Amino acid sequence: MHEMGLVQNILEIVEQEMDKHGVAKIAAVHLSVGAMACVVPGQMRSCFAILTENSRLAGAELKMTIVPVTYRCAACCKEFTSEGISLECPCCRAGAPEMIAGRELQVESLEIMD
Repeated sequence: MHEMGLVQNILEIVEQEMDKHGVAKIAAVHLSVGAMACVVPGQMRSCFAILTENSRLAGAELKMTIVPVTYRCAACCKEFTSEGISLECPCCRAGAPEMIAGRELQVESLEIMD
């Protein structure tokens, strides 16, 4: 389960940002997770709950937004989404479109408690 290591890295980032901005407590961590990021959202939430249980992040929620797989065609410059790997542009049928979104895993924001 590589989600545990990913969550540990996320928590390091969150704690660095909390220290940097003098934040004592947060309500939620907002993540962008690409549809092809190879993570299981439920596992991420479970790992987050375990790793924050006895920390200053205890009680914080992990909120994830799934980012769809998006491609850009080099031939016609159109952008399109797909459920998975796409080998051609649906508009002009040119091959090898570039994946421009859908693999990310990043902290988007922290929701600070009052």
